[in-house]
Amino acid sequence: MTEAMEQSGTGPSPELLAAMEANLFEAYAHLGRALGGEFHQRDGLLFFFSGRPVFFGNGVIRCQLAEQEADEQIAALCAEARRRQVPLTWLLAPSSRPGDLEQRLQAQGCRLDEEVPGMAIDLGQPVPAAAPPVPEDLVVEEVGEARAMETWLQVLCDGFGFPEPIRAVFFDLYQRYGFLPGQQVRYLLGFWHGEPVGTALLTFGGGLAGLYGVATLPQARRRGVGTAMTLAAMRTAEQLGYRRATLQATPMGLNVYRRLGWQEYCLFKTYVLA
Repeated sequence: MTEAMEQSGTGPSPELLAAMEANLFEAYAHLGRALGGEFHQRDGLLFFFSGRPVFFGNGVIRCQLAEQEADEQIAALCAEARRRQVPLTWLLAPSSRPGDLEQRLQAQGCRLDEEVPGMAIDLGQPVPAAAPPVPEDLVVEEVGEARAMETWLQVLCDGFGFPEPIRAVFFDLYQRYGFLPGQQVRYLLGFWHGEPVGTALLTFGGGLAGLYGVATLPQARRRGVGTAMTLAAMRTAEQLGYRRATLQATPMGLNVYRRLGWQEYCLFKTYVLA
């Protein structure tokens, strides 16, 4: 439970938690399919191997193991990753089992890579008075053709400061598929003074709109670009008929989301076997 929940004395409904998890799981599975991953589902596990030597290229999306079989299953998957000589990422969510899964992963050499709050919001509410200001001359457009998609990808990689191996994977996907929007995703690109400066990505799953990929170029930060991209994504999701949205907040964006009315409901963690 997050600090905000502890202070309020309230928690999320099981249905909301399940929907938030489902959205994140589907987003990662969508990436895994794009990477050409081999998917396997067995004994409370859903995982894939793409063979890509990057942290997100091979992953355990869902882990709900019985205590008596957990160590054997975890050890087998870690051994398979080592045999393939690729990193392996484990997504941990509120439903992940057993309860001491983190300790069991650590025993196999996995390390905690990230711990982020899962947040959600009811769409259609007025923007709170405490919301950060946004640039009046920022224009947000939905990406709909390949050239704009390439620009979106460049801004995303520069905004997050991705190293070359990760950039190479994303641009390889673009070369192979065109990396264009479909039924499951929407890409938003923000222009300030005519120059592309921000990105956002919507992924749909679990009955929610998931907000991902909110990035701002370094030279355009602290000007409200991230806030504007978030609001634009929320409006787009609402126009598509979604009543709620979810995201996993980075430390840089957490306070912005709070000021926009997003609430923290759980924690998501990633462990990586490098």
